[in-house]
Amino acid sequence: MSKKVAYIISMVKAGIPAFTYREIDILCKNGFEIAIFPLTYRTGPYMPKPDWPLFRPSKSAMLGAQFVSLITKPALYFSLLSTAIRTHTLREFVLGMQFAGQMRRWGASHIHCHFADSKLFTGYYCAVWLDLPITVTAHAYEIHSNPNPKMLKIALAICKKVVVQSNFNKQCVMRNFDLAEDKIELVRAHGDMSDSNYPTGIKILMVGEFREKKGHEILLASVKKLERKDIAVWLVGEGYLDVPKMARDMGVQDQVVFLGMVGKDLLNILYDSCDMFVLPSRVAADGDREGIPAVLMEAMSHGKPVISSSHAGIPELVEEILVEENDIDGLAEAIARLADDRDLRAQLGRKNLEIVKTRFSDEAVLQLGSVYSEEKTGELH
Repeated sequence: MSKKVAYIISMVKAGIPAFTYREIDILCKNGFEIAIFPLTYRTGPYMPKPDWPLFRPSKSAMLGAQFVSLITKPALYFSLLSTAIRTHTLREFVLGMQFAGQMRRWGASHIHCHFADSKLFTGYYCAVWLDLPITVTAHAYEIHSNPNPKMLKIALAICKKVVVQSNFNKQCVMRNFDLAEDKIELVRAHGDMSDSNYPTGIKILMVGEFREKKGHEILLASVKKLERKDIAVWLVGEGYLDVPKMARDMGVQDQVVFLGMVGKDLLNILYDSCDMFVLPSRVAADGDREGIPAVLMEAMSHGKPVISSSHAGIPELVEEILVEENDIDGLAEAIARLADDRDLRAQLGRKNLEIVKTRFSDEAVLQLGSVYSEEKTGELH
């Protein structure tokens, strides 16, 4: 029977940290079952694989867990609540009650936390509530300048092992927290990502909020239809649609990199580095639609070939390549055509740059100034 380990991590910066992703992947390939319990959740380059259960924080689930916990174990609930008040860890306690219920139903046999901070504090409440063994990987800042040393000492006291990644940190943990040497495990971090599924090859960039009218689902379905592992999709943006779930459901998650929101400098690098820009816009169910998306002009100004749809004002900017709205087959064919023809990509990129220079230049913007300068005519009514 495989060991079922609940991993408490953070996905605050964008996805799972690369080193944590690698660690989980290796464990899963060697007989462990891992479920992810993130304190915070943002999409990014490394997202949980389809067979990694993911339990996200939920206000309604947290509230419901308090009532259930209070009814089932009132004495323990109030004891832990008292600890949370004394140590200023109420948020971790409340979330811990949600996670504890989910861990129990999933069948967790062990809890592991990455970083000896709020992740460990949340894990502490789960471990005490469920009477499960808990371990933690302590990295650096939380060893040397932990924001809550009082709670850290309480949580470390119940840890079966404290994992560190250097002898220096091992000595610091022993000295600062009065832990026995046999309780500290030195495990070197694994940084080799050479055999990972990080997508490479023909790079498709799409920039846009995760909304129905942008057509993320159409792009992902087209990539699935092509069945080509040499195609990678870079998605910039966030929104209400769960696009990572779309990718997982379609089985193309290993070809998609979720970059979240990026700054101007990084976005310019992405425009320069991609092989093509795709935006399969469409009319949403509620009637929402595009004007002329600025991201198309931005991609064209970088001399990139673009594929978009015959939607709203887009044909006024993009001459080729255009497909019909919601045309998965047509989009797949257009992507394959560009992917297989470097010369065509260069030709269309030059053409697009010229279009932007002539039709959407600074001089064109100054036409707006002439509108502002027009004298008022007619009478007021």
